[in-house]
Amino acid sequence: MKVRLQGLAYGFLLLALFGCEPAETPPGQTEQAYYFIEALKQVERGGQRLQSPDLDRQTVESALADLDAGLGFAFQVEREFLDSLDLRLGKNFERYFIQGVENYRLGIEAGDQEQQREGLMRLQRWGEFWQSAGSDILALLEVE
Repeated sequence: MKVRLQGLAYGFLLLALFGCEPAETPPGQTEQAYYFIEALKQVERGGQRLQSPDLDRQTVESALADLDAGLGFAFQVEREFLDSLDLRLGKNFERYFIQGVENYRLGIEAGDQEQQREGLMRLQRWGEFWQSAGSDILALLEVE
């Protein structure tokens, strides 16, 4: 299965901006913080796999599974939790991160390049937001 992934490197480069690892069980680390960070990490992992120069069916399926896992975590994150960290976070997370991953993922599965582009455009918007606000948000979560 050959997948055309125009703009993928840029979109997932932006996602790599939030590569983060939880600190050693910091006090106050909540379940919500865990879901949020895992959503980011799983999607980043899937994006990295899709950048493989030897993209084959198995790699695509593995990457899609990572994206699905990331979405699973993302859907568990409560908007109120995100808004308590930054009033813009909940809206941006839903509108750009979740919808971006969904559109991109479904576009790959359907071979729909327009839907993939729509997803990447949303992920780019997420990356722009995250680049400006991510370090402050991660500091509130006590993430290194």
